[in-house]
Amino acid sequence: MGFFGGVVTGLAVAAGAAAWFMSRSGARVREQYNLDQRLGEIGDQLEARTRDIQSTVNAQLAQMQGKAQAVADDVSTNGHTASDTLDDVTASAAEAAASTAAEADEITARIKKSTKDVAEGSTES
Repeated sequence: MGFFGGVVTGLAVAAGAAAWFMSRSGARVREQYNLDQRLGEIGDQLEARTRDIQSTVNAQLAQMQGKAQAVADDVSTNGHTASDTLDDVTASAAEAAASTAAEADEITARIKKSTKDVAEGSTES
């Protein structure tokens, strides 16, 4: 009976170890899936924000071009020349572009940090 008892005990221990290993492997797969899902969500947010910024910049540029065209059509109603006004519009456009670029850089830096934190969190587990 000792031999058969050892065989049964060995099979039970092996089955328990296999179940434990499979549960640990499943946890890794689930964590990896969540990481991929999180990265996908971050990418979607970045894409939506980029589209929003681009549409805002395009609207501002169209507005400034409209102002520049109106000034060019009405050369001097208040004593200023069209080139002075166009310089002001160009400066305003440059400020708007710099502001938008800074905002985009800030968003990109935040997303990179979030991605790095998520990646570091998955490697620690």
